[in-house]
Amino acid sequence: MRIDPKLITEFAAIAEEGSFTRAAQQLRVNQPWLSTRLRKLEQQLGFRVFERTTRRLSLTDRGAQLFQAARAAAKALEAVDQLATQLSRNSQGILRIGAAPYTKIIRQRGKLIHEFSLALPDVHLELDIGWSLALLGRLDAGELDLTFMVGDVDASRYESIEFRRFGVSITLSRGHPLAGSKGISPKELVNYPVQVFTRSLNPVVWDKLYAPLVDAGCRFVEVPEMAEGAPSRMASPTDVAAFFDFGDDELASAEVVHVPLAVPARLPFQLLRRQGSTNCAQQKFWELAAMHAAAWDEAG
Repeated sequence: MRIDPKLITEFAAIAEEGSFTRAAQQLRVNQPWLSTRLRKLEQQLGFRVFERTTRRLSLTDRGAQLFQAARAAAKALEAVDQLATQLSRNSQGILRIGAAPYTKIIRQRGKLIHEFSLALPDVHLELDIGWSLALLGRLDAGELDLTFMVGDVDASRYESIEFRRFGVSITLSRGHPLAGSKGISPKELVNYPVQVFTRSLNPVVWDKLYAPLVDAGCRFVEVPEMAEGAPSRMASPTDVAAFFDFGDDELASAEVVHVPLAVPARLPFQLLRRQGSTNCAQQKFWELAAMHAAAWDEAG
C-alpha cells in the first residue's frame, strides 16, 4: 500500500495537536479541507485512526501505532524540505537574514551587512523584516539562514553571537519635568502611564525588558505603533514611553529626549543560526560577525 506522504504529515499534525483546529492553523489550511483529507487516509487504510466525540479527539489503538511511524516520517519530510530550500538558495548565491524593524537603528547591524556586501558582491543578500517570534519560526523552517534577535533564546537549538546588551530608554518631551535627568529610576515613573509596545508580540522579551517597571508598580499603555520603535514626538508634554535603550545609535530629535532607565542592561542583541546549520555564504557572514563582535567588545 502506497500512502501519500502529505496525508501522513497531516495525520501526524492532527495527532500532535489533538485538535483539527490547531492542526489546520499549523498547516495553514482550513479545517473542513483537513477533515476531508483525514477521511481519505482512513479510507485508504481501511480503519479509523481517531475516535471522535463532541468533546475530545483520541487515537485508536491502530492509530496510535501508526502515529509513531507517522511522526518520524513527518520530521524526516520537514528536514528534506529544509535542506532542499537551503540547497536551492546556495545554488543561486542567496543569503537570507531576518531582522525586526526597530533593529535598523543599531549600528552593528548596518555595518555588518554593508561590509559583507562589499566583500562578497556575488552573494545576493536578502533582508527579511518581521517580528521576532515569526523570524525564529522561519529560521527553524529553514526559510532564513540567519536572524538578528533581541532577547534570550534556547542555546540547545541556536548558535549565537552577542554584540551588546540593551536596557530601557524613557522617551519624554523636552518640556517634561524629568527631561533633564541623566538617568531615571523606575519609582520616578509610577505617577505616569508608561507607553510600551504590545506584549503579545513577544511576551518573554516584554516581561524581561519591563520587569523593573512592573516591580515598581508602573501603569502601562500598550501602543501598537511602538513595535517599530520609540515615538519621535509625544502627544502631551507629560507623556512617557519606554523602549529599548539604543544609546548613541538613537536618532536625535528636536521634540523628544531619551533618558536611560537607571537599571543594568539585560537583553542581548545577537545573531542566530540553527544548531548544525551552515552553508558557505552563511559561514562567511558568521565569521565576519564573530570578528566584529570581538572587536566591538574590546573597544567597549
